[in-house]
Amino acid sequence: MDEGKEVLSYARLVNRHKYYMEKSLKLEKDFIFVNEKLHQLEEKLKESQIESEKVSSLNHDLQNKYQTLLNSYNTLKEQYAKDHDEQMKRIDELQKNQKTEDDRQQEDLYHRIEGYEALLAEVQEEMNAKEKEIDIYKRRMAILEKRLKANGDRIIKERPQEITSTPKQSKVRAMVYTDYAIIFGEKKTIIRGDLIIENIGLESLSNPIICFRFYPGDAALLKGHISDANDIDVNGLDQEDEVRWVFLENEWSEEARERGEIWIHPLKPLSLASNETLKVSDFQIPIENEYNDHVSIECFVFFQDNHYKVKSANQILINV
Repeated sequence: MDEGKEVLSYARLVNRHKYYMEKSLKLEKDFIFVNEKLHQLEEKLKESQIESEKVSSLNHDLQNKYQTLLNSYNTLKEQYAKDHDEQMKRIDELQKNQKTEDDRQQEDLYHRIEGYEALLAEVQEEMNAKEKEIDIYKRRMAILEKRLKANGDRIIKERPQEITSTPKQSKVRAMVYTDYAIIFGEKKTIIRGDLIIENIGLESLSNPIICFRFYPGDAALLKGHISDANDIDVNGLDQEDEVRWVFLENEWSEEARERGEIWIHPLKPLSLASNETLKVSDFQIPIENEYNDHVSIECFVFFQDNHYKVKSANQILINV
């Protein structure tokens, strides 16, 4: 009888030992999973902080340029007012003496008046150009402020993505890059190129949404084979037609455009199988040379159905 109890107690101890071992393994797996999630969130926070620092630096440079232009504008405005008063006084004096001078002096008077008027016109034109340049820098500052605010809101309010980075052995993986050429002109420079998306993973990727992010933000303008969704007759398209790209149109995308971001997506749902390639062909970006001596453009692709995002391997850079 005692031997039976001992056997029973030993069996319970073995079962209990096995139970705690399984429990320990499960807790260890949970700990590893939580640790990985924490690492991913830390990486994302670092990326957001780096971008915020970059935008802050650009904002600081623009503020300095804006202040310099404003000081130059105020100085020029004061000089213009002073010169204008002096020229008007001289014109009045010349007009008073006009009746008492001979024809030669009268002709000289007319030439002087014409010269003063031409000078005033040049000063006014220069002032208008300065005012236009100041307005452009004001818009750039507003765009940077909105982008900074958006970055701050993203850190606090956005729900962390389940996949923030993808290791090489992942089944979901893509490569994105731009192939472009720059056509320089006297007043305008045009960037023409293709955005290429290659599915180098094992699983299909579906319904990409693409973001073109411009620095400075007021240079954001995208043309080419990209249409407004409302201008296309979907019923008239054949199933065999090539991919048609359209601008994303909603309240959120309008706010993004004000920050210097342009978003596009395919008109119809599509799936990109493993080893397949997708292109945004022959996009065009015109750049005004007068107020954009340096422009950079970053591209991002989001596959919402796959909870996956990827940044272009290269940037579009231009120095006019």
